[in-house]
Amino acid sequence: MPEIDAYPWVGAFDDLSPNDSFLVAQLVVDGGAVVGDVKQLAGRLKEAQMIALFREQGTDRIIGVASLKSPDRRYRMDRFSDAGVEITGYEAAPELGYVVVAKDMRGRQLSGRLVELIAGKIREPAFATTDSDTMKNNLLRSGFIRVGREWKGKKGALSLWTLTPDN
Repeated sequence: MPEIDAYPWVGAFDDLSPNDSFLVAQLVVDGGAVVGDVKQLAGRLKEAQMIALFREQGTDRIIGVASLKSPDRRYRMDRFSDAGVEITGYEAAPELGYVVVAKDMRGRQLSGRLVELIAGKIREPAFATTDSDTMKNNLLRSGFIRVGREWKGKKGALSLWTLTPDN
């Protein structure tokens, strides 16, 4: 597929217009990256440290999104425990997630570019979990390292990935 002419935006969820906030949450829900509805997800996205998105040149349509989430302590501990890895150094780590590309834009390396956008701005230890081979490749290219063992998730075998930036 040809590469799409898209431009990035990185910022806080609250910096988006109400319509764009809705469209970002809708894209994540439609992409199956989360269980819940748009209103529930919008509340969680407000807590994210950072949102990255791509807009299609010419239309300004939001065609991809990723976030650096602020998970609660229990969730974070559970993911490291699931992988059989000590959480030391990641006790307060944000999680890269909700990486979704519009169905008609998939296969154009947008998810990898979204991961790179966020990974390039991370200045503290962070982590991600995934069951997607595409996402695993994206994480590896962006400096994340797979740690621990896989565990059974809802859709497949999940793995834990960590990033310790050079600052």
